[in-house]
Amino acid sequence: MMTIKVHNTLTGRTEEFRPERAPEVRMFVCGPTVYGPSHVGHAKTYTQFDFIARYLESSGFRVTYLQNITDVDDKIIRRAAEEDVPPEDIAALFEKQYREDMAALGNTRVDIHARAHDHIDAIVDQIKRLIERGHAYRLDDGWYFDLASFPAYGKLSGRTDLRPEDSVSRIDDHSKKRNPGDFALWKGRKDGEPFWETDLGPGRPGWHIEDTAITETFFGPSYDLHGGAVDLIFPHHEAEVAQMEAASGVEPLARYWMHTGLLRVDGEKMSKSTGNFLTIREALAGTDFRTLRYAFLSQHYRSSMELNDSTLEQARGARRRVENFARAIDTDHADSAANSGRSESTWRDMRKHLDDDFDTPGALAVLFRYIRDQNKSGEPAGPAALRLLKDVDGLFGTFDFPGSPQTDTVIDDLVMERDRLRAERRFAEADAIRDRLTHEGVTLEDSPEGTRWRKETTP
Repeated sequence: MMTIKVHNTLTGRTEEFRPERAPEVRMFVCGPTVYGPSHVGHAKTYTQFDFIARYLESSGFRVTYLQNITDVDDKIIRRAAEEDVPPEDIAALFEKQYREDMAALGNTRVDIHARAHDHIDAIVDQIKRLIERGHAYRLDDGWYFDLASFPAYGKLSGRTDLRPEDSVSRIDDHSKKRNPGDFALWKGRKDGEPFWETDLGPGRPGWHIEDTAITETFFGPSYDLHGGAVDLIFPHHEAEVAQMEAASGVEPLARYWMHTGLLRVDGEKMSKSTGNFLTIREALAGTDFRTLRYAFLSQHYRSSMELNDSTLEQARGARRRVENFARAIDTDHADSAANSGRSESTWRDMRKHLDDDFDTPGALAVLFRYIRDQNKSGEPAGPAALRLLKDVDGLFGTFDFPGSPQTDTVIDDLVMERDRLRAERRFAEADAIRDRLTHEGVTLEDSPEGTRWRKETTP
């Protein structure tokens, strides 16, 4: 296993990544609330964590990547009322679209998608433990977490008060709350809303408790890596810490916390709630998925970024430079010692950057320096260059060059994912992968023996 350093939000330091059960890595990233189309802000976060999972695995770790699906929530209920349809229909529709969008972006690395409504028993069990330990109290509309009972509240974000940039749409108001920041664990039944009959009374879970019940189910009370966008640190992730550590008595909830920077449009955060957003489907209608992936991965995951026509044109131009270099490779040319050494040192230098908190822009700068130096050398690029590009694209998934064995590997992975989805009768998601491959010039042939594919190369 490689030595990797990550910036840990919990400590505010860049630390050596040492999972508890190395080489196993238990990784959780907050998934979407499925009440509307996913936007390119989501695409940035999930593409960057897709890369992080890939890089950890390429470094010798065995990653289990868990993501929740928030399919029971106030936002879904409001959207359902506006559309005059059952909330579960809204959740099913937009979960399906989200899965299709992730496949279209090449983000297929998640191992487990866990829906909140499938974990009601675990949610109730966790709330009951909080009640027994004196961390929860009941009001006339449900159960609340008592922040005063958990003095460590604020240790992740360094604060306990709300600020304008926080995700505040789910702050639970009640005039009799003990503390202003107390949040709902269980919401009592209301007419027209989904509910479950439980020991807590009829009702449904609050937002924060869904995530910790899911992670405890799959990983136990403490695991290695928790990820999400920076705007979730407070209050959502802070609430997760309080709930799980209070319920279990075990700390930390996660050993490492990683947060992606926000995507901005005209200097403002992209957000569904403000209407200031571009959906993933709208973005992919105007550009190809590799260019969009490259735009995200050319920025450090912790950095905020602007996505606009200029950003995409720069990403497209950078991709073309690499692909044009690949097309000039002469695989029949026997590499000299200088050629082989140049490509090997480039890969080592790229990995040094990636080992340092997944510094993708630094790694890409090394790649472009290699291309410049190789072109200046006067010697044709040979098999060593192709091996290098194969390794690079295995991580980034952003380049397309004829005859690349790594392109074949990516296609194999997508075909296997499509076969799995078809076996689970998730045909819409399987069709999304087929459509993406068709768009990329890949023809699939299904047979009783399995799925075969062929790709027409372009001159």
